[in-house]
Amino acid sequence: MSDTPAPPETPKSNTRFSFNDTSPAERPLKSYASQQPPRPETPRQHPRVEVNQDQQTVMREEIGHHMNDETLECEVEVFLASYLPQRQFSEETYKAIFDAGVARAQDHFKEYLPFQSEDDISKSLKVIVRALVKAGRDHGKKRRLRYSSEPNKALISGITGGNFKIDASLINAKKSLHTTNTIVAMEFKLRRNFDKVRKNRQQVVSAVVHILNDDVRRMFMFGITVEGHRMTLWYFSRSHSVKAQSFDLVKQPDILVQVLISLIFADDKDLGLDPNIALKSNATRQYIYTVNGEAGPRRFLTTHSISENRALTVAGRMTRVFRVLELDGQTDSPKEGAKPMVLKDVWLDKDSKTEMEIQEELFADIEKFAKNPNWREDACLSAFKAEDEEIMTAFGNLLQEQRYKDLFLVIRDGSTGECSKPLAPSAWPPKSKIFFAEVNSTRAGEAFVTSQRRSVSQSSATRDLQIRPADKASEPVYREHASKRRSFLVFDDECTRLYCLPKVGDVFTVLRDCISALCLMFCAGWVHRDISCNNVMAVYDSKTQQWKLKLADLEYSKKFGLNIGASDPKTGTPFFMPCEILRRRYFGLKKVIDPRSKPRIWVKAVPSAVVPSAVAPSTADEPTDVPLLHNFLHDLEASFWTGLWIITSRVSHEQSRLYGRKIFENTSTLTLPQSRLDAFEFPIKKALSGCLLKELQGVAEIFDSVRETLQGAEEFLGERRTWWESEGYELYSTCHAHLAAAFAFLADPDSVWAAVELQDSISSSPRPMGVIISEEVAKEKAEKEAKERAEEKEKDDDDNDDDDDEEEEEEEDDDDDDDDDDDDDDDDDEEEEEGLPCRVKHPASGKKRSHHEGEQADDDDGETRSNASKRVKSNDGGRVSASGPSGASTSAGGSTGYRLRSRGRN
Repeated sequence: MSDTPAPPETPKSNTRFSFNDTSPAERPLKSYASQQPPRPETPRQHPRVEVNQDQQTVMREEIGHHMNDETLECEVEVFLASYLPQRQFSEETYKAIFDAGVARAQDHFKEYLPFQSEDDISKSLKVIVRALVKAGRDHGKKRRLRYSSEPNKALISGITGGNFKIDASLINAKKSLHTTNTIVAMEFKLRRNFDKVRKNRQQVVSAVVHILNDDVRRMFMFGITVEGHRMTLWYFSRSHSVKAQSFDLVKQPDILVQVLISLIFADDKDLGLDPNIALKSNATRQYIYTVNGEAGPRRFLTTHSISENRALTVAGRMTRVFRVLELDGQTDSPKEGAKPMVLKDVWLDKDSKTEMEIQEELFADIEKFAKNPNWREDACLSAFKAEDEEIMTAFGNLLQEQRYKDLFLVIRDGSTGECSKPLAPSAWPPKSKIFFAEVNSTRAGEAFVTSQRRSVSQSSATRDLQIRPADKASEPVYREHASKRRSFLVFDDECTRLYCLPKVGDVFTVLRDCISALCLMFCAGWVHRDISCNNVMAVYDSKTQQWKLKLADLEYSKKFGLNIGASDPKTGTPFFMPCEILRRRYFGLKKVIDPRSKPRIWVKAVPSAVVPSAVAPSTADEPTDVPLLHNFLHDLEASFWTGLWIITSRVSHEQSRLYGRKIFENTSTLTLPQSRLDAFEFPIKKALSGCLLKELQGVAEIFDSVRETLQGAEEFLGERRTWWESEGYELYSTCHAHLAAAFAFLADPDSVWAAVELQDSISSSPRPMGVIISEEVAKEKAEKEAKERAEEKEKDDDDNDDDDDEEEEEEEDDDDDDDDDDDDDDDDDEEEEEGLPCRVKHPASGKKRSHHEGEQADDDDGETRSNASKRVKSNDGGRVSASGPSGASTSAGGSTGYRLRSRGRN
């Protein structure tokens, strides 16, 4: 028997959108997790996208489309055991609370008493929650969550796009509409049909995605959807998401009560709030991080957001970077004389090394090389000749007194935090798309994310780098959902990304030093695997008045030659990813053709329709048995693409930008565009000279020479298959010497191209925490919200029947008993809440938005909500900037950057 009704009209033709739960009998005998081969998550493979100021209600289809790939199903009993908080009190106490809840549930959920409105569903759940709270109080158990239902009010959020409303929620504060207080999101529909289930699922998942983007503390979040008498439970985390099979509230009220007890009386950690992160204030949206480093716990207060994703999915690394101040002891006051630092918050696979551990191992290997008195005779440096003496002298200086560390963004402290829940052993991938969404996303790959909690419009250069038409949407491909753990890293340096530097000469100077850093890694036997304009960063030295390299993001770095039997996953940023990595195949490999499959050339050709597939021409990307590993040439190639992108796409010259667009294409499938392959395999000197700014035309020959050297080396190594042998290392050394000399020449401060200015970037400097919208709008919305609260309170008093009045009195008594110690804090919170902004008016009509904006109310469901607006486009066309000493703006971008310092211009 089907758990839910079939899609309308032609159910068979809509099987891919069927929302029937997979029955336990149909799912695999073995668990999904045990059946699937390991498929490691690769960076930039998931939609960590910058969505600017798009409203959440208009992104529901796209969010559902991306969430399909990371959401699995399980039986409701498995969900209760694997994901819900487990009870923490005696059997006797639990039974008393449970019995009280079941009695109430049986009174309110009856087959012959269908609900007349969504409000009826909400009121029934509210009564059950109150019964559980009262029974718990009678047995000395204090609730942690309250039931809240304000379906006509939008939640207050610290990031843009939060124009959504939810039917009800379990919250951890009195009458709060803040996303930071919403612990469990609930959506209700009166009828259970295809459209209602689809809307419910997309509404709850989009709300959860927004809340997890906004509230830094969240490790995971629960959701509940109800259609008619059937309820579905949801769990969303950084490793995976799970939908439980729905159950019947009439026939299985015991499951409902068990769920509510687990949630209402759970502690913060079991409800998804990280114990190492505290919210200082809803008004300022500042957080206090506790980093448990080697020297003991240290506490840091966030003051500015440097880099945060507003993502379309939940699972992934969810990197956040903040400017912070260290706090004094257990107080909330900064240490005396505390200087701003940078804190990076990222989710890693549970068993993977942290970036701090990787950096320590890398430095140990570089130091081992530096202590060799005969380091200049090392095979890695064999190609450096007498004409490279100046380069080698500078390289030798780096080996003295650990000066090589100056080239890297050094991690000063760090710790690991909580782990996500493991995937339930019996969970399985759904037969059809859970969220029904089928869209062609216009956002592909990894974002150049905003440096602010409020997303802003991107520069044209950044958009060109990121927002490109995606490939045709494919069927969900489910990866292995490894548990994740949180990692906190603390840095001293506040850096500027490469593409935010003022001039081309500054870029070439930093890239010259980047080649030196890569040469150090080469000598130590390490590959970086993620060179890009985001990770090649710089700080300005006021003494020398030059930009100094800070090579960042070592989290994908590793020793070369490990695990030779298996290919590396695609790592890197798509625009700068090496061609061999993108195409998943080395250059120069000769295809082995089975002679038995070759046709006889003297035989008359047969029609193409009957030509055996064995004789069909193979493609350039045909897989081979040779494992593809990221080698030292690939880091150099990524540096080449980075420099090429800068001179074509970051200079105010339309002709060169058009050329850059042809080469740097971004797709959601991480495939190699033919245009970029051609730009690597064939000469580019003529094309570059013809499109570049006049002052830059002299670099065309240098870049073509670098391209020719790298492509020839990769082709040669592919033919000889000597990537790990001495011949391969000789070629690596040759390429390092060639690029070191090339970028040393390009970094000449007296060259005609050194003074060419880069185009300004828009997505600006670190933004103070808590700046949401303008003060005028905040004041107006605060007044409006206070008026709405008063009207709602009056309406509730008139509408409640006798039983509800009794329950209300009981609840008020409960509040008095439970919150005597918190009255002052609650009063303060309410005053603070009144001063916060609510949702802005519709820009066209000025009317208040209706619940679930963008949806048409259904009269047959008794819904009172109406469609009050259409999609709201961003009207923020201005630039958000912070003036430094020179008043210049800075730019944000990239997935794991650390700081966008204001830059000066000469």
